[in-house]
Amino acid sequence: MRFNIIFIQSKKVFNKKVKRRIENIIRNTAKDAAKILDLRQNHLINFTVYSFDKNYIGGFTQAEDFIQISIPERKKLNEEDLKSTIYHEIHHIKKGYFGYAKKRFSLLEALFSEGLATVFALEQVPKYIPKWSKYRKNLINKWLPQVKKEKFKVNYSHDEWFFGARGKPFQLGYKIGTYLINQIKKNHPKLTTKKLTKKNTKVLLKLSKVKL
Repeated sequence: MRFNIIFIQSKKVFNKKVKRRIENIIRNTAKDAAKILDLRQNHLINFTVYSFDKNYIGGFTQAEDFIQISIPERKKLNEEDLKSTIYHEIHHIKKGYFGYAKKRFSLLEALFSEGLATVFALEQVPKYIPKWSKYRKNLINKWLPQVKKEKFKVNYSHDEWFFGARGKPFQLGYKIGTYLINQIKKNHPKLTTKKLTKKNTKVLLKLSKVKL
């Protein structure tokens, strides 16, 4: 694996010591994730790192060789959060779920992809439990009928389902996706996230035993 880590200039900048820590965490975590998921050895991944004024670490997989990372500029770097984000985004590359993909993804594909990436990160960094992985069963039950109606649509509103709009709560899609994967693991404890990554959406839905 080859990694290219680029820091994007912003108003708030990381000092040299913090930059080195960030680089080491990204490189080591990405290397481990690639090994676990069997990414090809000559795979190049470019990381762009941006400092911003939010209070959380963000990640977005643009393409199979391009991951954006945004990190708050604060006194203490949340290393577990950063590791979790890297595992999550590397999983998207393995799954082929990224912004510049040639195909359009259905709502159900998006839910399973985000659920798999979230659970994979939880398995690797159990000390860090992101907010979007937590859910209440009544919330899931409320929205599953709507998922059933839209599950194979590719023109669904990603912003609504994953970032909250028109009555849908913030990060709803991540929570439903995590729930679906947890159901699979509950029904089939021996199926690892790595094995599930190779399954298509219809197989994953069948394994979950969730009626959609």
